[in-house]
Amino acid sequence: MTPLFFSKIVLKPQNSRLALFIATAVFAHALQAETAIDFSCVGYQGGGVALPLVPTIITVEPVAENAAAAIQSAINQIAQRPVDTTGFRGTVLLKPGRYAIATPLHITTSGIVLRGEKAILVATSQSRQTLVQVSGNPSAPLTSLGINVTTDAQAGSRTLSLANLDGLAVGTPITIRRPSTKEWIQSLAMNQFKGTFADLRLNWLPGSRDLIWNRTITSIDPATRTVTLDAPITTAIEARFGGATVQPISTTSLLQNIGIENLTLESEFDPANPCDEEHAWIAIQLDHVENAWVRDITTRHFVSAAVWLGTDTRMITVQDCHSESPIGEDAGWRRFGFYAGGQQILAQRCSADQARQPFLAGLCAAGPNVFLDCSATHTTGDSGSIESWASGTLFDNVKIEGGRLILGNLGTQWQGAGWNAANSIAWNCTAEKIIAENPPGATNQNLSNSTKPSLYRAQLAARKTANTRLIPTTEIPKSPIGNPPPSLAAPTSIAIPFGIANGRFTARGKILFGGATSNAWWKGQTVPARAEQLGWSATRWAPGRTGPGLTEDLPSLAEKLASSGNTLVQVWPGLWYDRRRDAHVTTSQPDAEAWAPFYESPWARSGQGRAADGLSKYDLSKFNPWYWDRLREFATECARRDMILYHHFYNHHNLVEAAAHWAEFPWRSANCLQETGFPEPPPFTNNGSHIALVAEFYDISNPVRRELHRLFIWHGLDALGDQPNVIHTLAFQFAGPLTFQQFFLDTVAEWQCARGKKARIVLNTSKTNTDAILSDPKRAPLIDAIDQRYWQYLANGSLFAPHSDGKTAFREDRTEAFGKDLIPNGTPALVYKQVREYHDRFPEKAIIAGHAGQGPIPILMAGGALPLLADYSAAQPLKNDRDDRAFISFIRGHLAVDLAQMQPVNGSTDAWCLSDHEGKNRLYYSPTGAQIAYDRPIDPKESSGLWFDPKTGTTQPAELKETSTITKPSAEPWLLLLQLNH
Repeated sequence: MTPLFFSKIVLKPQNSRLALFIATAVFAHALQAETAIDFSCVGYQGGGVALPLVPTIITVEPVAENAAAAIQSAINQIAQRPVDTTGFRGTVLLKPGRYAIATPLHITTSGIVLRGEKAILVATSQSRQTLVQVSGNPSAPLTSLGINVTTDAQAGSRTLSLANLDGLAVGTPITIRRPSTKEWIQSLAMNQFKGTFADLRLNWLPGSRDLIWNRTITSIDPATRTVTLDAPITTAIEARFGGATVQPISTTSLLQNIGIENLTLESEFDPANPCDEEHAWIAIQLDHVENAWVRDITTRHFVSAAVWLGTDTRMITVQDCHSESPIGEDAGWRRFGFYAGGQQILAQRCSADQARQPFLAGLCAAGPNVFLDCSATHTTGDSGSIESWASGTLFDNVKIEGGRLILGNLGTQWQGAGWNAANSIAWNCTAEKIIAENPPGATNQNLSNSTKPSLYRAQLAARKTANTRLIPTTEIPKSPIGNPPPSLAAPTSIAIPFGIANGRFTARGKILFGGATSNAWWKGQTVPARAEQLGWSATRWAPGRTGPGLTEDLPSLAEKLASSGNTLVQVWPGLWYDRRRDAHVTTSQPDAEAWAPFYESPWARSGQGRAADGLSKYDLSKFNPWYWDRLREFATECARRDMILYHHFYNHHNLVEAAAHWAEFPWRSANCLQETGFPEPPPFTNNGSHIALVAEFYDISNPVRRELHRLFIWHGLDALGDQPNVIHTLAFQFAGPLTFQQFFLDTVAEWQCARGKKARIVLNTSKTNTDAILSDPKRAPLIDAIDQRYWQYLANGSLFAPHSDGKTAFREDRTEAFGKDLIPNGTPALVYKQVREYHDRFPEKAIIAGHAGQGPIPILMAGGALPLLADYSAAQPLKNDRDDRAFISFIRGHLAVDLAQMQPVNGSTDAWCLSDHEGKNRLYYSPTGAQIAYDRPIDPKESSGLWFDPKTGTTQPAELKETSTITKPSAEPWLLLLQLNH
């Protein structure tokens, strides 16, 4: 029978008797239809199974100080035990008392239960940690190609017809992928959002919202090539929208049989700041986990969520858990109660007080998922989902006081969430308002039936499952307890010696040479498939999400950047915090529904007032510990991989160009507690689209701003002062004024004297200011490196060196001179000249230079330290830029040790030459001509030669003779490396 659905039917206590009678009659008629999806397969072991009581193996008593080490050691010890016949290793039992936890607790091995006995875990650090983190690794496909689903299948179906049955058998775990094709997105009108950068911010793009169900095959019909699944699909599979594919997978990397139970979890916070967010955000988080439970947990004072279940979670029960008194801004991506991002999740008898969004299904949560007998009080936002297409979610007897329950089209909210639910049901629910709207090709229902209090329980009863409350009644026999192994040792930090020798950056006695990369500064998405295409940032914050383009896993990010050939890693603050500002509007946001991911600021929020983004104002005298901790950790990860962190204190674009750059900047008078003196409303020009506040911002005669600048510079130097691979400069895209550059250097000198430390400083400004400072006997010695990116010789030999005193950004100067998006080319000889003239004057200072389209060879041969090359680690492939990775590999492979002693010499008339003092190592570059003339004689019996072709990136041996010249393989550009055989 075809179901009958109704949208936007709302039951509220104040409704009239007539309205209630009509609504009840309508619902009764609707209930004559069958519900398409069977929700009874949710929860631990697929539902209807009592949670086990796993025996205690190790008991932990409260300790006076940080208890994280003791508890983690106990978890690690149990992880070393074998799995018994029930699938468990045992329980860590925490005896009564308070446990101070400064670092997150990690469970990364199957079969472990963490149980409390009136135990209270208190997150004590300022890091935005998850207190208890449970995580395995993603399941791995066993075949490279998927098997096509050959016929359409409706939502709720458990059977699929396949093109073949290769690699499939009863009991095989599989992944079913339903692609988010252009045609499907078009049918939903989710590619028709209006506004600035719609494709970047709002429109659903193909591949961004694939649905992925993890299932197990329960039967196979070889004659029809049909497989039956252990749980239904929740969105129709249709050939017209790309169908679906099936792949067998290995689930051995997923964690199994994990329990977190009978604990109170709290987070410390600053009692003086009611919106404090520099403490733990999530109490318990699970991902890459199946068959697990969280029960009898109370959480207090966390910023974001009590329990967060990630995308790759399946068959999880969360029961009798309570979220209380969250502390943080009442804003977007905060104050979630319970977040279900996976599938076959049962959250029952859970409650949330003061939550913004108490009960949420996640982005493209594959379902089915059930919230059963849950309640929320003092709610300030909407439940349902704040993201796209959560499929097959049942809200069963859920009561929400003060907030709405929405299963429908959110439109542009939450960065184009659009249709937030499909084939989902609100059953016997009450809320401030319940909205159920039907997307094309799917249904959402708001239904009520006094004779059937719970749809889930009715469906479970139909499966004749005895215990519907899932109260643990089964105790697993104890396993023999042996002597536990010693606790695992924590990794030790590595001290890497970095330096500058003869104008070259060095580490571990080798030169550092390679490409350059820089962080993104305004783009972002929480949709993982989109996020990694929008650049990286070490200080971009996506609550609950770790990965490329989200909250970066810093070791993984550093490894990616290093393996792509990068040596210079540039970081600077983002333009604004909230993704709503990506539209480049200048007005204050109407509410605090901020869109993640967030570009965190170096300065701290105050918890007072209301800034332009709807959150509290900044306190410029205090600093964001998460921001600086992340930079410090990232610097360490870069050091381990021989990369330099190039730290820019400010982002000059906050002061110039688009007016939106200033709208959320912490120093704007409307956004901070301090009297910074900037006019309100801001002095926007060009019909409100442009801002220029350079003179005011860098005015050190203003005592308030001067002191705030000084505090900020000191804090940044303190935060990164023990990181030897960090080099500092004033600001990205900064071109003056000289007075502030001088103030910056004087502040650095003051800090160095007071702290007894050395900070490596890069001069990164206009050529006029560069020359002025380098001729200043007081300040020039503070400079360790010169960045020449803001001037260059043009192909006609003239010098392009704009000097606007910072009133315009360098790219504005360049656009005015050459047109939009046009980067003027130079010539190899002129790039060489630009670097060489400064290297000869300041041989001990490292030179960083733009290559003007000529690549790294002229820079290296002129004595330069590093070229600003294309970002080879970017998600988007190189377009018109050069790819000089083969040259980087050549230099690293053959001159890693010797290059630091090699300087440009003038002995050859038709080639550039680098040579050490004794001529043991020589590198020639000849751009044209048939021969290279040596700068000094060679003995072919004691030397070897190697040609490098910059065009192909290949090498070949050079035949050496006792002559003053050598013939090149061709008249094209070649490098020749000569080395004495010793």
